[in-house]
Amino acid sequence: MTTAAAPVTPPSAAALHDTYAVGYDAQVRAYECYLAEVLFGLSYEYVRPGESLIDLGIGTGLAAGLYARAGLRVSGVDFAAAMLDLCRAKGFAADLRRHDLQSIPWPYPPSAFDHAVCCGVLHFVPDLAPFLAETARLLRPGGSFAFTTQWPAAGEAAPQPVVDSEAGGMAVFAHSPAYVAALIDQCGFSRRKRLRCFVGEESFLAWVVVLEERLPDEQ
Repeated sequence: MTTAAAPVTPPSAAALHDTYAVGYDAQVRAYECYLAEVLFGLSYEYVRPGESLIDLGIGTGLAAGLYARAGLRVSGVDFAAAMLDLCRAKGFAADLRRHDLQSIPWPYPPSAFDHAVCCGVLHFVPDLAPFLAETARLLRPGGSFAFTTQWPAAGEAAPQPVVDSEAGGMAVFAHSPAYVAALIDQCGFSRRKRLRCFVGEESFLAWVVVLEERLPDEQ
């Protein structure tokens, strides 16, 4: 499946993330945000020690660290240098790269990883089609992808796209669940799990999908 590349994230967004990198882990704990733990728990049955995982938007490594402790070989990519420095200092990631995930293709070969995770990132991405298609390119058949999207105020019937709010000058997109489900199918994934969860007054969906076997002409 070929999809047009999404627009590149404004440079100011990476700079914004760098400014709060040092206090990020403490902020997540104070806010009682457990989305990383939710994704890990939902996807645990699909992963095995020794397998590889790419964290898309790894940040300081809060999600990826859980998989590393379960014995997976973790790589990560993020656009914020300060976030990557903090993640690197934790010492569990085999490979960390700085790259804007809205600039496609990503700097990895096809079928490079067994699994992928993306926690707390996609509500900053307006068009998820290129993102999911590129994730599918990176995964081996049978690989799992665990990710979060923001729940729209209009619920299941929400139009697409929805600009839900703004955070630090960045638009926050609450994607229609029907839109996400359609993209999952279009990109060759099968949906295994979906769970609505809450962080303060905000609501998110945690998804786990698995990449189906590719046909010969899709290799």
